[in-house]
Amino acid sequence: MNRVYNNEAILMCCIVNLLKTERMDMAKLYLYTTLLVDKQLYSCIKKSDSFDQLSDLIKNQGLILRKLCSFGPYFLNATVILKQNKFITISDGSISTGISNFPEGCLRSNRLEQIMKTSDKLLKICSGISTKELYYNLNISL
Repeated sequence: MNRVYNNEAILMCCIVNLLKTERMDMAKLYLYTTLLVDKQLYSCIKKSDSFDQLSDLIKNQGLILRKLCSFGPYFLNATVILKQNKFITISDGSISTGISNFPEGCLRSNRLEQIMKTSDKLLKICSGISTKELYYNLNISL
């Protein structure tokens, strides 16, 4: 499969999975999906037990800004596709699940299965941290 479509498909699944538990603002969702989809950043999540540990690992790599820029177009395309198909809704700066049901079950992708499992860990590690704090602590300025 073409890399562009594969990344967009994985991002769509990742977005819907992250939104199952809570509404999120676009900036937080963008950051979370980038952390989960990029292999180097994903490995930082796997090695971390706290947000302080995660932010130290990410800051030491110095890759986060480049990765955010790299995955931006994929994230926007995935978001547009999900919105057009009513899998998500966007209102008041927040994104939530939409009226259409996103396919569930085995999607036959080892990478995607690992990302889905790790997304729960990421949500737990970052629980209670505002978007502003996340970006500040990771030294991200857009």
